[in-house]
Amino acid sequence: MNYPLVSIIIPTYNRADVIGETLDSVALQTYQNWECIIIDDRSIDNTYEIIENYLKNDSRFKFIKKDFGDKGASASRNLGLKNANGKYIQFLDSDDILHPEKIEHQINLLIKNDTLTISTCKWERIQNSVLEIKEFSNKADYQNYIDTKDYFDVIGKYGGFFPPEAYLISREIIDFSGHWNENLTNNDDGEFFFRIISNASKMLFVENSIVYHRNASLNHHNLSELNSDDKIISLINSWKIIEALYVTRYGKENSIYIAKKKEAVYNSIQLKYKHLVKDNKHFFKTQIKNDNFVLKVKKIIKKIKLRFRNNANRLQST
Repeated sequence: MNYPLVSIIIPTYNRADVIGETLDSVALQTYQNWECIIIDDRSIDNTYEIIENYLKNDSRFKFIKKDFGDKGASASRNLGLKNANGKYIQFLDSDDILHPEKIEHQINLLIKNDTLTISTCKWERIQNSVLEIKEFSNKADYQNYIDTKDYFDVIGKYGGFFPPEAYLISREIIDFSGHWNENLTNNDDGEFFFRIISNASKMLFVENSIVYHRNASLNHHNLSELNSDDKIISLINSWKIIEALYVTRYGKENSIYIAKKKEAVYNSIQLKYKHLVKDNKHFFKTQIKNDNFVLKVKKIIKKIKLRFRNNANRLQST
């Protein structure tokens, strides 16, 4: 049987404290035909010294230090894709961990299907160690999707998502769908994998594979924090793109998936960043309308309660 090369692409920046565990999880893969491309965004700690040990001991590890210029994980992943030779691609953040059999189980499934088939697997959050996990979750989206629209219906109804490291996908579907959008600094992974999923022929879940997604530690810069206009604008723009692609791909404008995600974004920013809600009032049209309705109802309830209280006070005084 033909066992194709898998390219594992790892962007990193100042991860000396955790990248060793990540690279150990790559080295321990039971599937042997892989290359691991590490792209360093000019770290200023001793990240390279950690990586260097792996480069010396295993020629399958490759290292690229980025020049000054395009920064960020999306640019690093695109640089990794430019240098990748694999038929299949495994994206992996430099603080996350693969189970030793993760790639083996997924590749055994994918090579039996067309190259537009993508695979997902179980995942769990960790803070420090995989030993923290006492019981594995059984999430609603843990299933196969022959029609990929069904996946968005499920997570629209029940919530959920797969982190980037849970996927194993072909180079062909990436080239067809487009590479990472380097103009997005927030939800770039959500926008990228929406394109991948929506162009997939099917999405197959592998129950006996798992990855461990590390929660962002306090001493690391986390682009997902909504603490600036630029990040929020990027988040809004990512969902504008996803919404437009959803309508184009599935021919449906009223999606519970899109509505739920837009509501979550709106609720996250509407108090502190009202000017950005105003700038995007057409995009948040439904959310603003619903918010105004709820506010009116609350005001009516408040008036009714006040009237009852006044009447009660009046009766007591008589």
